[in-house]
Amino acid sequence: MLPNSFLPLKPAAFHILLSLTDAERHRYGIMQEVLFRTDGRVKLGPGTLYGAIKRLLADGLIAESEGRPDPQLDDERRRYYGLTELGR
Repeated sequence: MLPNSFLPLKPAAFHILLSLTDAERHRYGIMQEVLFRTDGRVKLGPGTLYGAIKRLLADGLIAESEGRPDPQLDDERRRYYGLTELGR
């Protein structure tokens, strides 16, 4: 698919993609990064976040990461997401 076929992006998708430009993040990390990047003006609730992540995964714009942080520093149940080439 061509990147233009996804435009215009919904605001939640736009902010999630922006939050993943510099690092892979788990869901709560994405929520916190969006809050930070928007100076608290945009707060993604769990339902909005999970639905948008599901659509972005299905569209191939993000992917679940295989890499994990040190298990001593992180909960192994967390799923991490990163941008795909298409999402970038």
